[in-house]
Amino acid sequence: MEQSAPQPQAQPKPMLQKPPGYRDPDSKSSALRKAALPPSFRPKPKRRSCCRICCCTCCIVILVLILALVIAAGLFYLIYNPSLPEFHLSSFRILKFNVSDGSDGAYLDADTAMRVEVKNRSGKMTWRFARSRVSISAEKGELDLGSTNLAGFSVKEKGVAELKAETRVRDRALNERQRRRLKSVVESKALVPTLELRTKTGVALQGWNSPYLSVTVVCGDVTMRQLQNGDPPLCSITLFNWVGHLELMWLLDLEYDLMHDQVLKYDESRMSDVFYT
Repeated sequence: MEQSAPQPQAQPKPMLQKPPGYRDPDSKSSALRKAALPPSFRPKPKRRSCCRICCCTCCIVILVLILALVIAAGLFYLIYNPSLPEFHLSSFRILKFNVSDGSDGAYLDADTAMRVEVKNRSGKMTWRFARSRVSISAEKGELDLGSTNLAGFSVKEKGVAELKAETRVRDRALNERQRRRLKSVVESKALVPTLELRTKTGVALQGWNSPYLSVTVVCGDVTMRQLQNGDPPLCSITLFNWVGHLELMWLLDLEYDLMHDQVLKYDESRMSDVFYT
């Protein structure tokens, strides 16, 4: 009996290697972490902008400058004790007052004279005043009594200056109410005059002269009777309130300034003067 030859056994197939990054779809493992990139591929952190540093530096410098100015202003105030000068309307007189009736209404002819006292309360600086424009009115500004110019002047430390100005009006038209009222209030000295002085002022300190600042001085709110009884009102001072057309007036009167810069005397045509004490 023949025996059959043994059958050769089948060779097992070799296992195929999984490619890199292969993931078994049947695997329930957690999600793989993101692979770390090599240092050469890592994003570089953003550098801080130099603009931020410059901005901070500028802010610090500005704050230091402001602080230095505040300290300097405080020291200046403590050392020199600056204070605005005081203005007082010491007297007001009506030299001439005549109301005439015409065919077309009433007209006023009036001459006025007033004195203003200027006190320098500072003991270490001189106040300088440029050419001034003085206007006189009454009846709460409704009645214009004229205007004039005053030459420049100065008030030394703890000094007093007295300004004198005279104005005139001719053929000033009046309404019916003013015509009826004016004569009675003038005779009873109940007229309330208002003086407005527009000028520029600056200080002189140890040979240094500051720039001029525009100021407006207003005196009033008292009757002529109160002024005669020795009750001069304190005038108000307003800074940076200059009317532009006065600059033109200064140019037109420049020749007058040059003629009266050294010697001040009474000028009948302009009716103004300055007296110093």
